[in-house]
Amino acid sequence: MNETTDMIAMLCRRIKLARIEKNLSQLELAQKSQIGIATIKRIEQGESITLQTLISVLRGLGELDQLNNLLAYNEVIHIASAEQPKRKRKQRKVKTERVDVLTENDFLRSKVNTMHWKH
Repeated sequence: MNETTDMIAMLCRRIKLARIEKNLSQLELAQKSQIGIATIKRIEQGESITLQTLISVLRGLGELDQLNNLLAYNEVIHIASAEQPKRKRKQRKVKTERVDVLTENDFLRSKVNTMHWKH
């Protein structure tokens, strides 16, 4: 089993425990959730559950605020991280090499001009 499958199985067990804790039968939960009893049975057996079904079941259990808490928590984190100033990148210093370039006048005055060629 992988981690996702394990998490789904744990979520399904918690739904079953919440139903039992609230003294609801599977049929009563199905009616309150407005989904079929077969879906409730599949959930309690640990089968996959869609987000839409999860929301319906949480609503039927009167626990929709659990999902709201999760969403609110993530919103707070997102807002807090958005308010933090962004880090400034260090500007790379471009090395500038000083190159001595002879200008036209300098060339005329340079040693090249004064060289004597042997015949």
